[in-house]
Amino acid sequence: MMQQRSDEWFAARCGNVTASRLSDVMAKTKSGYSASRQNYMAELICQRLTGKPEPGYSNAAMQRGTELEPVAREMYLLNQFDAEVTEVGFIPHPEIVGFGASPDGLVGNDGLIEIKCPNTWTHLETIRTGKPKNQYIL
Repeated sequence: MMQQRSDEWFAARCGNVTASRLSDVMAKTKSGYSASRQNYMAELICQRLTGKPEPGYSNAAMQRGTELEPVAREMYLLNQFDAEVTEVGFIPHPEIVGFGASPDGLVGNDGLIEIKCPNTWTHLETIRTGKPKNQYIL
């Protein structure tokens, strides 16, 4: 099985639009496409031409989330007694060539889990308002 963040995973994602970057593909301004869209398209073109993925961006918050992901997955399982979560790598879209996703796990036969481990301030805001950020809601 392909592990996320492995060489095989980076190679599988190379040149593909990923679910985590779909907002960049859709981004527009009043006058046309956004800079983030243009930059992402250039990145994908370079990846397809060279066969090499761009070095990933990371910061302390992202590193924290990656480190807490196994704990969050276990907490999910403790609260979902009949759930079975299978960790996966990159999954190509079954119909759209060049698109894919790397969910944090597949749940049963027809679900998935995408884990977020927000910083303290964001977590407190979610508890206070009872609402997660809109970007986390489907």
